[in-house]
Amino acid sequence: MRKQSLLQGAFVLTAAALITKILGFATTILQSRILGAEAIGLQMMVTPYISLLMTVTTLGLPVAISKAVAEAETRGNEAKIKRILLVSLTLTCSTALILTLGLLYFGRAFSEAFLADQRAYYSLMALIPVIPILALSGVLRGYFQGRQNMNPLAISQVIEQVIRIVLLYVLVQVLAERGIEYAAAGGVLASVLGEFAALLYLGFQFRTGDRYRVENLKVLRGLVHTKVDFIELMRTGLPQTGNQFFRSLLRVIQPTLITRSLLKTGLTASAIAEQFGMLTGYVYPLLFFPGFINYSLAVALVPAISEAASRKRFGLVNRRVSHAVRISLLVGVPSSIILYVFADQILTLFYRAPEAAGLLKLTAPFYLFQYFHSPMHSSLVGLGHASTAMFNNIVPRCISLALIYPFSVSLGMGIYGVAAASIVAVIMETILHYAALYRSIGSCFQFKDVAKIIGLGIIAGAFGKFTFDTLLMYPVSLQLAALIAILVLLFIYFALIFITNTVRWSAVWITLKRR
Repeated sequence: MRKQSLLQGAFVLTAAALITKILGFATTILQSRILGAEAIGLQMMVTPYISLLMTVTTLGLPVAISKAVAEAETRGNEAKIKRILLVSLTLTCSTALILTLGLLYFGRAFSEAFLADQRAYYSLMALIPVIPILALSGVLRGYFQGRQNMNPLAISQVIEQVIRIVLLYVLVQVLAERGIEYAAAGGVLASVLGEFAALLYLGFQFRTGDRYRVENLKVLRGLVHTKVDFIELMRTGLPQTGNQFFRSLLRVIQPTLITRSLLKTGLTASAIAEQFGMLTGYVYPLLFFPGFINYSLAVALVPAISEAASRKRFGLVNRRVSHAVRISLLVGVPSSIILYVFADQILTLFYRAPEAAGLLKLTAPFYLFQYFHSPMHSSLVGLGHASTAMFNNIVPRCISLALIYPFSVSLGMGIYGVAAASIVAVIMETILHYAALYRSIGSCFQFKDVAKIIGLGIIAGAFGKFTFDTLLMYPVSLQLAALIAILVLLFIYFALIFITNTVRWSAVWITLKRR
């Protein structure tokens, strides 16, 4: 298997993530057109359970496998890699079996206890097949990440989205006649089948393109070492599980808390589902759409940081973190500014929902912090500080959950209070991650460079707004004027970046290209 550098791996994942984001965005638009905000709201009440099921099923092993495989490969310990696969498959498959049987048996009771709207029960049932799928795909993804071969991951992401968008249209059209709850369940089932298609591809690549076939894992003679491997995996996996479990659990609790809080403001259940659908189905996808670069860097960073740290090359670790944050920020600044300045036009064009513009304008500037958060979190995990990363994520999320009621009800902010509470969590997570990294490797970026990038973004944003206002004086549609203004904004932004030499590209290239 050909090993890729951090730069190559990040590039492959970024290209695939861009394609999948575009397809995913198209899926969101398609959903908004054929389902509507209310059905999307029903889906979003169940969607958090995907993350929860993934967390419990995989036990945080994908990241742990990635880290352990990268370290074992650095030492040339191929036998250990085989044992890691065996232990991981045993754990995840056992957990998946228990969860699947439990949810099939207690599904109705679970729905009545935890789902705010009982119409979402059918979406919950459609979700069950994803459990064993996630169990197997999680191990394979972690293995390929650890081998620093991102090609199978990238292609599987594209396959997943293509299958999902095709089946979404078909299933929703077929099931819509039976009612809105069945149409929403069809959307969930399309996602599950997309995951299954991705798993089939990963399994095919593992069996045909890799020397570690399942039947060749002759590791019984090494069972004396299996306990050690299990402990090592759990040292990283359990904090990851704790982090993801609490985040997923909070997402599960959040719809119920939001519904009950907004009911006290006088809104009906239908109006609440619509507002919740706008926030989670329209605004959040826009905020996270440019984050595919974050994801790509994060996935590639864990094994790259772990490998450099195992060789005691902490200078390289610091530079890799610094450059990853800087590249992430280069994307985050113009994205946040565009979403803020052109919120009305973007929401009208894609969702026909200009009424959600206020939510987007509120959140867009503050979600710039997510472009710091993701690479710093992966760096902490790669350095062996997974428990610290878990703490840094759990505490802000708990505080955010506690703020939903006082913000939305006591302060009378309604759905805007929910958005404000999420902003608090994003900011706190970023600050805590930076403090932890500073204690470990020192400052991972220069604040003056950050201020410079943001300042150049604001200047470009002003030019974009001026261009938009000028074009409105002529017989040009709002959408066309916004598109031209956005292109002008991006051109000026990146031109200023190069002219001022804000990013030393030669240093970034050399650091990220190293294996």
